[in-house]
Amino acid sequence: MKICLKSIYNQCCFEELRVIKPGNHSINSKILGMDHKKFELGAKISSEILSNKNLSLGESIYKSATQCFKILRSNYNLGIILLCAPIFKVENMTNFKNELNRIISGISENQGKLILKSIKEVSPAGIKNYAGDGSLNSESNLSFKKIMKIGAKWDRISRCYDNNYTEVFSKGLPYLGYLRKKLSVSESIPLVFLNYLSFDYDSHLLRKFGVEKASKIKEKASLIRKIRNRKKMAYSIDKLDCYLKFFNLNPGTCADLTVTTLLMSKIRDIFKFQI
Repeated sequence: MKICLKSIYNQCCFEELRVIKPGNHSINSKILGMDHKKFELGAKISSEILSNKNLSLGESIYKSATQCFKILRSNYNLGIILLCAPIFKVENMTNFKNELNRIISGISENQGKLILKSIKEVSPAGIKNYAGDGSLNSESNLSFKKIMKIGAKWDRISRCYDNNYTEVFSKGLPYLGYLRKKLSVSESIPLVFLNYLSFDYDSHLLRKFGVEKASKIKEKASLIRKIRNRKKMAYSIDKLDCYLKFFNLNPGTCADLTVTTLLMSKIRDIFKFQI
């Protein structure tokens, strides 16, 4: 069975943009200074490069991240690229989880250097605030895998590279599957996002504003998740969205994880892989 992963990836990015996710950009609830058309263009640019089978994983991440940054003049989708790029390299979709683990485990040092170089050049918000072990701000002889293991303590994208997307497989996908039994995709996406936001600190918030602020927002998300009445929950989501946008607090990593979950879910629907 053939699968147009490029098309599915774009669909996921577009779907995520069309619902309110507290603090994150969407068509109907924008972040000041950002444009949903640039998010869509970023998806199209990155999908063309990520789907190029002639590029290694490191090359595809570096080229897509830097090309998007060059054209969009800002970081719109580095996290999505980092999380979704390995998925494009999976060949045997029916054995998806093991194949993904093989790809992550097989990242060479040269590929790892390209991945780290892409992060340095795009320079996501808050990355310069850290100068400890594994920092990208100083010269280091540490291997890519060691840097990912160190970063996994506070960065959820690094953690996916360190433990083969355990958070997505154990939290995101099962929860989305549960939601989809009773809700539409558009109704499910905000709840998947909220689930990620309530489960752990958002890495973007943690890097940029510190643990106290990230913890406060995590707690707010946890309280909303406990609401059983759908109308009250929707109202609370809108209220949290306004609060976060007023203070320019964007849980961007949770949005990246949400897109990744949507992509894996659509692949699972086709190939019925086990998690």
